[in-house]
Amino acid sequence: MDEPARTAPASLEIADRLDWLARQELDEVERFIGTVPPLECAVLLIEACRCLDHMHVVQKLSAKEEGKLSVHDFDIVVRGWNVLFGLLMQRKGEFNGVPLRESVPELRQALMGMLHFAGRYVLLNRTAEMVRHGMVSAMADGDKIELKLSDRTLSDHFHDQVDHGKFAELNAKVLRGYKAVATDADTAQHLSDVMGRLTFPWKTPQGVMVGYSADPEIDAYFLDAVTQNTLQWRDDAGIHPSAKLGGCSGGLLTTVVHVLMSFYTKHIMFVEEAIKLHPGVNQHMSLTIWKTRADLIKSLLTATEASEEEVSAALDLITVRADDAAYFLTEQAPGIPLVIELCNGYLLTPVSGVFRNPFNAIRMLRESTSVAIRNALREHREEWMAEDLYALFEGPRFQRVSGQTKLRRDGQIVTDIDAAIFDNATGELVLFQLKWQDFTSSSVRTQRSKAKNFSDQVQDWAEKVMFWINQFGVAALCRALKIKPPDGTEPRIVRLIAIGRSNARFRSYGYDTAGNMLVLPWPQFARLRLAIGPGQDFFKLLTQAVISENAVPVECKPLPYVLERHGLRVTFRDIWCGFENGDDDPGAAAGQSG
Repeated sequence: MDEPARTAPASLEIADRLDWLARQELDEVERFIGTVPPLECAVLLIEACRCLDHMHVVQKLSAKEEGKLSVHDFDIVVRGWNVLFGLLMQRKGEFNGVPLRESVPELRQALMGMLHFAGRYVLLNRTAEMVRHGMVSAMADGDKIELKLSDRTLSDHFHDQVDHGKFAELNAKVLRGYKAVATDADTAQHLSDVMGRLTFPWKTPQGVMVGYSADPEIDAYFLDAVTQNTLQWRDDAGIHPSAKLGGCSGGLLTTVVHVLMSFYTKHIMFVEEAIKLHPGVNQHMSLTIWKTRADLIKSLLTATEASEEEVSAALDLITVRADDAAYFLTEQAPGIPLVIELCNGYLLTPVSGVFRNPFNAIRMLRESTSVAIRNALREHREEWMAEDLYALFEGPRFQRVSGQTKLRRDGQIVTDIDAAIFDNATGELVLFQLKWQDFTSSSVRTQRSKAKNFSDQVQDWAEKVMFWINQFGVAALCRALKIKPPDGTEPRIVRLIAIGRSNARFRSYGYDTAGNMLVLPWPQFARLRLAIGPGQDFFKLLTQAVISENAVPVECKPLPYVLERHGLRVTFRDIWCGFENGDDDPGAAAGQSG
C-alpha cells in the first residue's frame, strides 16, 4: 500500500538547492518590507489588493488577451499573496481612517514584483518537498536544474481535479434544466444599459473612482447569479447549515457570504460599465474599496433579516485581522479574504475573493484558531454524506439503512458501516465507508499525512468488515443492518465502497489501497450515478466505469516554464499542465492545491 520510493541522494541535494533559492526570494520580500514604516505597509497592503483585484478581473473576465499574464505568472502571483499579505499585516500598525493614495503604474509594478517574489518562494519551496517525496523527478547539470512530474504522479494526480470539473459542469446542466438563466443577448444588453446609466465618476484628490446608484432589479439579478456557486462552494468546503459556529449558524454564514459575493460581483460589473463611459476612471482604485464595519453590518442586516448579534458573529468569522497574519505565513494555499480589517472600524473588501471558493479560506483559517469551530464543522459531515448518498437512490427499488451500523464481536465494536444500500432488483448489498477529509492545504506533508490516513483507514475498515462477515455470515450482516431481501434469501453479492468527499486517489503521494473494495471520490460517484441512470445494474456498471476511467491517464499538455535566479536556471517541464475540466484554470500547477 505504501510506496516509499526512496529519493536518490542527488535529488535530495537538488531539493536543498531549491530550498536555498526559495529562501533568497523570500529574503528579498522581507528586506523590502523591513525598510517600510508601518503606515506605509498599510498603503502597500491596499495597493496589493488593488493589483490582485485588477489582475483577476482582467484574467477571468476580459475577452482580450492583451494585459493578461501567462498561466505560470498568474499562478505564481496568486500564490505569493498569502506571504506578502501576512508580512504586511504584521507590520501595518495601528492608525485611524484609511490612508488613501492614488494607484499609479510605478507603485503597482513594485507590488506585482513583490507578489511574484513571494510566489516564487512558495513554488520553489513546495516543489522541493515534492522532489523529496518522489512526486517530482529532478536532474541537475551544473547550474541547470530540470524538474518534471514523476511517473507515479502522472498516473493519478489529475484525476480528482478533473472529476471536480466534470461534476461542476453536470450540476450546471441540471440547474439549467430546472431554471431559465438570463444569459441571452437582449437581457445582457438591458442590464448593461441600466447599470451604465447608474454610474458616475467619483472625483477625489487622489484620483477618479467609480460611483453608482442602487437599483432593486440589479441587486436581485446579482443575488440570483451567484446562488449556484455559493451553494456548491459551501458544500465543497463542508459547512453544514446547522453547524454552530460561535454565535451564528453555518446557514447564516452561507447567507452572509452569498450576499457579499453578490455585492462584489455587482461592483465588478458596475466598474466594467463605468470605464466604458467615463474617461479617466482609475480601474485599480475603483475595484478595491473600503467601508466602515457599521455600514457593512447595516447592509447585511437589510439583506439577511438576521439579528445584529448573529450578523456581527458571521462577519467576525469572515473578517481577517492582524492577529491572523501568522496563519497566512504558514499556509500557502491562497486565501483571499472577502473582508480585511485595516484598522478599528474600517474594512477593506477585495473583490478577487469571488473568483475562488471563499468558504475554504474561511474554514481553514477558523479551524486553525478554534478547536470548537473545527469540531462544529466536522459534527454533521458523515450524516451529511449519507443523506447525499441516499438522495441518489430514492424509490422502492433500494433499501437504505438509516444511521451508522456498528458491527460487534463479544459486545465490543469491531467497526462501523456508515451507509448501506440493498438493491432489490439485483440482490446486491453495498456497504459504504464515507470519509470527509479536507485536502485544500498546499502543504505536501499535510496532504501526504491525510492521504496516508485515508488509505490506512479505508483498508483497515475493509479488512475488519470482511473478517466479521467471514466469522458471522451474510445473514447476520443483514440482521445487523435491518435489511430484508424480498425473497428471503441472502444477498447475491456484498460490495465494499469507500468514498472520499473530495479526493480518493493517492498513488501520486505514495499510497494505494488493495483491490478488495472500490475507492473513489464523491464527484466521480455522483457523476456516474447520474450518467448511468436508473434501471441499470448500477453498482456493477459503476465498478467497471471506475476501473476503466482510472486506467486512462488524464490528457495533459505540459506548459514549460524557465526561472533564472541567483545563478541558477530552473526548468519546470510539466509542473504546470493544461487540461480540460480542470480545477480552476486551463493551466493547473501539479500538486498546487487551493
